[in-house]
Amino acid sequence: MSKLHAIGGQMMGGHAARPGGATPPEDSARAIRGALLGRSLVLVGMMGSGKTSIGQRLAQRLGLPFKDADAEIVAAAAGMSIPDIFAKYGEAHFRDCERRVIARLLAGEPCVLATGGGAFMDETTRNRVKERGVSLWFDAAHDVLLRRVRRKGDRPLLQTSDPAAVLRRLMDERYPVYRQADIAVLSRDVPHEAMVEETIAALHAWAVGAPETTQGFNRFMTSRTPPAAVEPQTVEVGLGERAYDIVIGAGLLEQAGERIARIAPGAACAVVTDANVARLQLPVLRHSLERSGIRTTSIVVEPGEASKSFPVFQRVCEEILEARIERRDIVLALGGGVVGDLAGFAAASVRRGSRFVQVPTTLLAQVDSSVGGKTGINTPQGKNLVGAFYQPSLVLADVDALATLPLREFRAGYAEVVKYGLIDDAFFFEWLENNASAVFADRAARVEAISVSCRSKAKIVARDETEQGDRALLNLGHTFGHAFERLVRYDSDRLVHGEGIAIGLVCAFRFSARLGLCSLQDAERVARHLTRVGLPTRIHDIPGWRDDADSVLDAMFQDKKVEKGALTFILARGVGRSFVAKGVDVDAVRGFLKDEIARD
Repeated sequence: MSKLHAIGGQMMGGHAARPGGATPPEDSARAIRGALLGRSLVLVGMMGSGKTSIGQRLAQRLGLPFKDADAEIVAAAAGMSIPDIFAKYGEAHFRDCERRVIARLLAGEPCVLATGGGAFMDETTRNRVKERGVSLWFDAAHDVLLRRVRRKGDRPLLQTSDPAAVLRRLMDERYPVYRQADIAVLSRDVPHEAMVEETIAALHAWAVGAPETTQGFNRFMTSRTPPAAVEPQTVEVGLGERAYDIVIGAGLLEQAGERIARIAPGAACAVVTDANVARLQLPVLRHSLERSGIRTTSIVVEPGEASKSFPVFQRVCEEILEARIERRDIVLALGGGVVGDLAGFAAASVRRGSRFVQVPTTLLAQVDSSVGGKTGINTPQGKNLVGAFYQPSLVLADVDALATLPLREFRAGYAEVVKYGLIDDAFFFEWLENNASAVFADRAARVEAISVSCRSKAKIVARDETEQGDRALLNLGHTFGHAFERLVRYDSDRLVHGEGIAIGLVCAFRFSARLGLCSLQDAERVARHLTRVGLPTRIHDIPGWRDDADSVLDAMFQDKKVEKGALTFILARGVGRSFVAKGVDVDAVRGFLKDEIARD
């Protein structure tokens, strides 16, 4: 059986997304049952990861019986509870019972089988699962598990004075073994039905198979990584008296208060975030700020591009003022690019400029929008057309914050990482070709990729802060990508920013090849790499695309880079050899777009 990891499958209309629309639930269940080939689906993971609660609903959806190994052990022990069995007979006796019960259940009819947290650690049990089942790991972060298990208080291994430390030790021991599971799904604090949908999506992706080149990317690679220490890296943005550091590393949310207190002693802080990030990241940040004696106010907006609007901008400014944030205080953006752009523009505007700190929580924001001082909001005429250049005082890029990202969002950010290699660093692009799976899976590789990206952007920003010259290189792929976003009316179900940029990068290289600037092989190389990680590369990859070349051109003329009515593109003479091309012939662009739209 080929091994496939799939976490956080993309969802459309409540089901697994695929070209041409959603997969009907009965088709998904049928495909999954067929792929099981009469074997059981065995759920593994830590205590509190959701094996029972999700497993019961999952079994119902798949039309399979549900079995719980712990419940079977309790029944065999004449109703003694698991803690009682541990207390009376010890853990070794319990593990022996667990081994025999799981073997019996796997020898029976196919089912969805929930196992105890330590079951998969037993080599004999793992081998039986490989022979008679398909293993699915419910991966979960430490804080999520701790909240869940504390509600019950019936976990014998956590009956200690420091359950958090014991839980961490168990995770450190078990996660390397859990990673041997056939499929993995990130267990998040969302309604059970949402988790069932994500699990069905992951199972359906496994069932229908995937090309060999993409298997490594069908896993939600930003799930919890091994706990090995990662040395933080610091990139300086050299702007004289306004220079600032970008710190890239792990655990930076927990250090935010200490770091901010060093650059702004005695300052208060208004944290601007969105509802999703507030639920997942804000408690850790608030605790860190308050621990450092920083008075903190939280301002929460709705997720998505719709919040980059005049009404929301007005509300954020008013709430900052109501919180009595002064010019020497801090406006802090906690979130992705939308929050960073919105909060930065508010920081630039309130009291004619308050200090600003970026704490980006998406890959896209960590490598792009949080660095360089571009802030702003959208208008009906286009994206980011009202705003200001306003540099932060500090950027903290915590790679652990990426653990809550859906795979689609992580991929979208990866498109911007690739962009830096295509601009002027062919060696970095080659490194990505060889190490993309590590960037998706490994914390240290992510720190390296983000650091190189930030260093590249910082170098350009230091030369050209307000985009009067070669800072425009950072817009490689964006003239096309922004036009696509505008034509779908910023509907993230159809297209998110990084997906638009991925298509735009390929268009920029294909257009360059059409003009004789680079080889078609270069364009195909770029498309091949982006396709490998699951990003769209053609205009017709945009769901429901109906627009023609003239519509795209009209959207392009709303771009900020238009000068005196003439289009500006970033084109390429090869990988790592991009340049600013002004006054590009409109008819040449129109002809290229017609051919691209006509491609199958």
